[in-house]
Amino acid sequence: MIRAVLFDFDGTLTRPGSINFRELKSLLGCPQDKAILEFIEGLEPAERREDAFRTLVTVELEAARRSLPNDGAEDLVRFLAVKGVGRGIISRNGRASIEEAMKNFTRITLEDFAVVLSRENSGRPKPNPDGVLMAAEAFGIPPAELMVVGDYLFDVQAGNRAGAVTAFLTNGAQVPEMVARPDRVVRSLMDLVEAFGP
Repeated sequence: MIRAVLFDFDGTLTRPGSINFRELKSLLGCPQDKAILEFIEGLEPAERREDAFRTLVTVELEAARRSLPNDGAEDLVRFLAVKGVGRGIISRNGRASIEEAMKNFTRITLEDFAVVLSRENSGRPKPNPDGVLMAAEAFGIPPAELMVVGDYLFDVQAGNRAGAVTAFLTNGAQVPEMVARPDRVVRSLMDLVEAFGP
């Protein structure tokens, strides 16, 4: 039985495409096959690292202002609230960009989420399971009763490694080849309603 849902933010609760990761990586000098946070963490000296983080935060905030709620996001969150299912957010983004993007939602707010884990307070970022395990603890449930929903490999890996149920959101695209296997694949967020019974 699923007692709480932990949502990725960009491309899951928001429509995909507000951040152009290819352009961002070019701007940061990050190889296209590397993850941005891990690349920045490895930069030396500290000044380079700080400059890169400042650039990242600026790009995130600009993207957050442009972002829009994903199809079905507000409906699903409200449905889960009525069902008494816990709601949370887990993101590799900074908290400020999540708060900024939420201003574009009209029917839900951050108050609708009991757990909000950004890169400042989620331990090691996804694909590490730290944040998922923290969320399960905050909800007071075992990880097996938590569903992690996301549109990227790292979401599935983090959920799987924590022992949670995982749902991969395609946003209507082809399912990419992934080294991790989700428990569910859905085209849109409202496809998850059936997981919670009539």
